[in-house]
Amino acid sequence: MNEILTVDYETEVAIEAKSTEQLTAEINVRYRQAESLAAMSATMLADAGRRLIEIKNRIPHGSFEQWCADNLEFSKSKAEKMMKLAEKMQDEKSIFSKTETFTDLRISTVWALLAAPEEIAVEVVETEDVSELTIRELKEKIRELTAEKEAQADNQITLDQLQAQLDAKETERAEAVEAKDKTAEKLAKAQDKLKTLKEKQAEEVEKAIKEREAQLKEEARAEVSKKLKDSEEDIKDLEEEVDRLTKRLQNSENEELAKFRVQANIMQQTFNECLGVVFSISNENTAASMKQALRKILDMQIKALEE
Repeated sequence: MNEILTVDYETEVAIEAKSTEQLTAEINVRYRQAESLAAMSATMLADAGRRLIEIKNRIPHGSFEQWCADNLEFSKSKAEKMMKLAEKMQDEKSIFSKTETFTDLRISTVWALLAAPEEIAVEVVETEDVSELTIRELKEKIRELTAEKEAQADNQITLDQLQAQLDAKETERAEAVEAKDKTAEKLAKAQDKLKTLKEKQAEEVEKAIKEREAQLKEEARAEVSKKLKDSEEDIKDLEEEVDRLTKRLQNSENEELAKFRVQANIMQQTFNECLGVVFSISNENTAASMKQALRKILDMQIKALEE
């Protein structure tokens, strides 16, 4: 910096008259002078940016562009770059707050880094010697890194989407397994309930059958009792008739009547035994068949009697 201040700009000697060594030395001196001026200009432009921010805050909203046009010797876009640089240099988290990083950088390099996303600017400064890069090389590097970051972001989005789809599928699978387990549980409960109902139904059916059998037996006993009672009355009538006939036989001392009495008693006894058998049968169909057979026998006997 002091070197710049002490340089005497004498009347330039024609470069054709200077030696190669002298020209080389002058080239390096001028390069160092230009670099020093560039480092100073970044700090000075940031200072100007802070003042621009203060003025923008003072004037009415929306009038900054016109103010720039009326008062500045440069464009509003350059003013915005200065304000952005000032803000970045005051932000402790920003790489631009580290002024030593930009000591040897040209202002065009600073503008290129400022235009890049913060994380891209950080990576470029940390991985490249930006002071040795041309503006074209720097912008190309920023473009490459930006494209790479965007690709990584796209890949991350794709990965996140795939992970979300995988999570969704896993959730669906878990829900399906849970639904299957619930269905199996419901099926098991339904089968148990069905088994219980079948067992209960079987018990009720068996109970109903037993109750019906008891009822039928009771009805059969009642019917047999009634039939027996009716038979007893018939027997009594027959016995009275036999007694009358017996008396007649005894009175007439008729041998044929005596035989008739004996045979009638036998027939009566046989008939009563048949009735007892009929009434003891629980199967209604069988009992009905036996009754029908007895009726036929009686009908045949009556028919024979009437002939």
